[in-house]
Amino acid sequence: MLGDRLSSIAVAVEDPYDPRNAAAIVRTAEAVGLAEVHAISRDSVLEARKTARGAATWIDRHHHSSLDDFLRVVRQRGMRVVGACVEEEMTTMLADVPVDQPLCLLVGNEREGLSAAAREGSDLLFRIPMYGMVESLNVSVATAVALFDLSQRRRRWLGQVGDLEDEERADRRISWYAQSLDERLVAGLVATLQAAKRSL
Repeated sequence: MLGDRLSSIAVAVEDPYDPRNAAAIVRTAEAVGLAEVHAISRDSVLEARKTARGAATWIDRHHHSSLDDFLRVVRQRGMRVVGACVEEEMTTMLADVPVDQPLCLLVGNEREGLSAAAREGSDLLFRIPMYGMVESLNVSVATAVALFDLSQRRRRWLGQVGDLEDEERADRRISWYAQSLDERLVAGLVATLQAAKRSL
């Protein structure tokens, strides 16, 4: 699974109204093999364990108190910010979003979508084509559709499934091993080691 991780695609949600939708985005991001998810919010909104179904254990979660902080972080990493927006006439269709460089998908909240500042701060705005009577999808569903499309196309462009550097892969392996251990097993191991040390 480490070999399948993508670090060159990330996802961010701006000021989510319902933490369950934010947690569903975490679950989707982990399912498609992303390495990280971001939230632009004053509150910790990526922690709804029941909705995320354990996915949060295997993916890095970053909270940003402001849009500017988020944009600075992802741009320092050379990521193009691709904002989901249904209102704008001059948006690119999802299938036409370029995947030739690292990108971060940015989605808005359930009530208002992306803020005007987030739309302006995005490098590209896109929309998912709708053929029925409804104008938009639930934010977590729209994010899932976009992430599956973008991650598949990015992998084809890379010519490989994952893109973690060797050092990052090694660090994640250690972290995953540590998180896989049952707390009782760790406590028992520590107690055994302490007892062995006292007997020396």
